[in-house]
Amino acid sequence: MAFDYTVDFDPENPDLTSDAEVANEIFLQVFNSGDGELFNRLYLDDSISNFSGEPLSGAARLAFFKEFLSSKPTLKAKITFSYVAGDVALMGVDYSIQGTAPDGSPTLLQGVCTDVLRRQKDGRWLMAIDRPVAAKGLVAE
Repeated sequence: MAFDYTVDFDPENPDLTSDAEVANEIFLQVFNSGDGELFNRLYLDDSISNFSGEPLSGAARLAFFKEFLSSKPTLKAKITFSYVAGDVALMGVDYSIQGTAPDGSPTLLQGVCTDVLRRQKDGRWLMAIDRPVAAKGLVAE
């Protein structure tokens, strides 16, 4: 699947930004790269991601991202709302992820996500809380 990305970012020091559309495009680029270590750089060290179905942070979060993204699933996402208050941003997302199960069969994960981003002292915005809730797929079944 080809993607038409328009936003450049520094993979060593990613910045999701407080602009919801820019943040969404960067998030999509990094997720769809299949690089779990790069994807984890979008998160603060103490961030919590519920993507696995349970809250993970630190090394456990990184291990999950590396394993899950290694099969190069494809994420599509649309921002449904965005609010910024000082150094905190709250965003809502409708998402779908197409992938491949270990047996080679196609998988589909769909749902909604609530994200909280925090601006760092260096001005970059990183994920503090990532709470996807699957209506169909991995966690919902």
